[in-house]
Amino acid sequence: MILHSVYFSAKGTTKLCADCIADGLGLERKDYDWLTASEPEKTVIPAEDVLLFSMPIYGGYIPHMCAERAASLQGNHTPAVIVAVYGNRHYDNSLLQMKDLLEKQGFKVIAAGAFLAEHSIFTTVAAGRPDADDRAAIKEFAERCGQLLAQRELWESRRIALPGKADYDASSFKGVPFHPDGDEKCIGCGKCVQVCPRKAIDRENPRETKAELCISCGACIRVCPEKARDYHGEAYLEARKGFEEKCAAYRRPETYYITD
Repeated sequence: MILHSVYFSAKGTTKLCADCIADGLGLERKDYDWLTASEPEKTVIPAEDVLLFSMPIYGGYIPHMCAERAASLQGNHTPAVIVAVYGNRHYDNSLLQMKDLLEKQGFKVIAAGAFLAEHSIFTTVAAGRPDADDRAAIKEFAERCGQLLAQRELWESRRIALPGKADYDASSFKGVPFHPDGDEKCIGCGKCVQVCPRKAIDRENPRETKAELCISCGACIRVCPEKARDYHGEAYLEARKGFEEKCAAYRRPETYYITD
């Protein structure tokens, strides 16, 4: 059995969660990093393998570009584990969305997890997550997934029950009005240009960001060696204050299994 780990991880925390699960399963592994501006090739994953599909959650859904790319994956009643990584507000309908996308492509979702990570825009929210307790929960999740994979007869004819609204509209999330840009510390190295999954940063003027393309994933902030890129402006600071107050409570991971 081969584990096919597909993820989009702009700030590194979604990949961290995916890696923890993959390590816990201990299977031979192939990684598919969707943090790229190029379209992925068609990937066929046979029934005897397993798909680990890990995505960050923006406004209650996975990134639109990742939802579109799900069509590049093809299963054959192939077991799938789905993972939503979110910044302490809520994961809303994202697990249902991932299940629906993958079922259309021939996969069978057997387990789902919603795990916490530092918020990608308001980084003071869920700072330091995933923490030690999160990692323990992820480890337990991986163990349960391993048990399910070893007992296919337990889930062959079942369907997993997940929270969310069946009539969700993933297109309802139009993004946020905040986009990172560069300041005077920018040296024009171009690392932000290279990492941007939406080609929203121009090589000739890397301090600027094309708002109509940017999805506010924060990858450019993470790779900037001079810490020149970030979110700026009074409107951002005001929104951050409100978000911090609204989402201050410590949320815990939530997991779902097809045998529950």
